[in-house]
Amino acid sequence: MVQMRPTRLSRSSLGPACALLIATAMAMVVGITTAPAPASAPVSASSLDWQLDLAPGDLRLYVDPVDGRRYWYFTYTVTNQTERDLVFAPRIELFMDSGEVLRSGRGVPSRVIGQLKKLLGNPLLEDQNRIIGDLRVGKENARTGIAVWPAEDQDITEVTLFFQGLSSDRKVVKHPKTDQPVSLYRTLRREYVVAGDPEQRGSTPLVLDTRKNRRGPMCESEFQIGGKSAGCWIYR
Repeated sequence: MVQMRPTRLSRSSLGPACALLIATAMAMVVGITTAPAPASAPVSASSLDWQLDLAPGDLRLYVDPVDGRRYWYFTYTVTNQTERDLVFAPRIELFMDSGEVLRSGRGVPSRVIGQLKKLLGNPLLEDQNRIIGDLRVGKENARTGIAVWPAEDQDITEVTLFFQGLSSDRKVVKHPKTDQPVSLYRTLRREYVVAGDPEQRGSTPLVLDTRKNRRGPMCESEFQIGGKSAGCWIYR
C-alpha cells in the first residue's frame, strides 16, 4: 500500500496570481457558510385547509322601540375543532332581491346591539367587531356572534346571506375582463323567503330555502345540519 504524503504549499512557493485566486476562493466559501439562511416563505391560510363548525341561528326582523326603525339580525355559534388555535374574522353580508348588498354592522347603532342582547337573554353575544380575534380549540371555547343590518327596504321577497371566514379554502381564477388572477374564498350561502306583510310577520324567523344553485356562483357542496341541507358552499 502506497501512502501519499500531503504536500504543503507555502505562500512563498505560489505565484502572486495563484495566491490571490486561492484567497478569493476561500473568501467566497466563508461568505457562503456564514451567510444567514433565508427566511422560509410564509404559509398562506389557503394551504392550511381548516374549517370551523357553524351552528346557525335564525334570521329575524327587529323593530327598535326608540325610533321604530327595523333591523335584520342573525345569530350563530362557531367552534374550532381543528388541531390549533385560529383567528376568526367573519364577513357576513345580506343580498336583497332588490339588488342591495348590506354589510353587517354598518348603519347599526350600538344601542340596538345592546337591546338585542337583552331581548335574547345572552349578554355574551359578540357583534361583528368584538368577535374578531382568537378562536381557541375545543367546544368549551366556542363563541356566539350576532350580525345586524338595517332593514329599510321591506318590499322584498327573497334574502341571501353570505358568510365568509369559516374556512381557509380558496381558489384562484382569471378575471373574465382583465385576465388577472383573482382569489375566490369558500363562502356559505343561505337563501331565505320573505313572506307576508312585515307588519304582521314581526320577529318570526324567515323561511330557509334549501333549493341549490338558485342564485350566484355554482354550489360546490351542501352545508348540512342533521343530514339535511341548510345552505350551500360556494366560492365568492
